[in-house]
Amino acid sequence: MDSLNSFVRLFTLDDAAAAQRVGERLALVLRDPATYQAQYAEELAERGIVGALPAQELREVALIDALLSEELLWEADWQDAITDLAYGLNETLARQNRAERLDEQAFAGRASTGPEALDMLQEALEPLGLALVLLTLDSDSHALSVVAESQVAEMRSLAQQLGFGLTVY
Repeated sequence: MDSLNSFVRLFTLDDAAAAQRVGERLALVLRDPATYQAQYAEELAERGIVGALPAQELREVALIDALLSEELLWEADWQDAITDLAYGLNETLARQNRAERLDEQAFAGRASTGPEALDMLQEALEPLGLALVLLTLDSDSHALSVVAESQVAEMRSLAQQLGFGLTVY
C-alpha cells in the first residue's frame, strides 16, 4: 500500500496522524467495500446513502469523507459564490499548514459559480505553486482540495492506480 500512503500524503503533507487515519480508512474501502459500508453506515446515512453502493462510487465517497473528517477538503454547493469557495480553500490550506493563501477580496463582487469559478480559483492558485483538486462525486456539490503544482502528475497517476476519480486543474 505504498501508493496509497503516497497518495494520502499529497493531501495530509506532514501530518502523520491524519495520514494514518485517512490511509486506514481508504485501505478498508479498497480491501473490503462491504465492511467499510457497514462500519461507516451512520456517516453514509447522513449523505442519504442507505443501500449498498457500487464499489467505485463507495470508494469516491470514502475519499471525500476521509478528507472531510480531517478538514483537508472543502465541500460546497455548485451554486456557492466564488468568495465562499476561496474561503473554504484557505481553510484547507491552513489545515495543511501551508503558508499560501488565496486573496478572498480579489473575488469580491464576482458572481461566478460552477465551472467558471473553479477555473478562476485555479488561475489564482497557479502563482502560489498550487493546483485545485476536484474529487468526483455524483451530486450538485464540489469537493475541493489543493496540492502542490509540482505533484500534479504524481497525484493523477496515483489516483488512477488506486481507482479514485478526481480532476486536477
